[in-house]
Amino acid sequence: MTDTNIKNDVLDSADPVELDSCGCVVVPENIDAPTKAECPQSGTQSRKVLHETLENLIVHDKRHLISKDVQYYFCIDPDCQVVYFSNIDVPLFEKSDLSVKVFSKDKSEDVHVCYCFDWTRKRITDQIKTTGSSTALDEITEELRAGMCECERRNPEGVCCLGAVQNFLEEIS
Repeated sequence: MTDTNIKNDVLDSADPVELDSCGCVVVPENIDAPTKAECPQSGTQSRKVLHETLENLIVHDKRHLISKDVQYYFCIDPDCQVVYFSNIDVPLFEKSDLSVKVFSKDKSEDVHVCYCFDWTRKRITDQIKTTGSSTALDEITEELRAGMCECERRNPEGVCCLGAVQNFLEEIS
């Protein structure tokens, strides 16, 4: 099932639709678990992430370790190697277990700030050096309005990247 179909199923349901701050549909999972959990390595309070995120971003040879009936959480601590963990005893996943670099945990220029629309730190900073400003926010917002967001699949945090782009632009200005 594609993200568009998932979103359409959510939008077509009788249940109220939850949108994130960017207007992306939040796709709920039917796992009864706390909203937040503490990372076992860093102690950082971390938020839930969808299984779909893990299934799309964990390297192929580690996907069999994803437990289907448990809730996973994303550790945002930039100094922690753990990316995904659960509040029960199942394998956790570290940066090296992902097929992409994690923006909040990797300061390199080639890491994506926006995973859906291919905006890296380098692309944004190069655009600013060349033109004096960045069109990243406008272009991403336009794509979001067109329903092209796949944040729950492409962004390791499982949420819309627009906030990270905004924060990065503020950080470098």
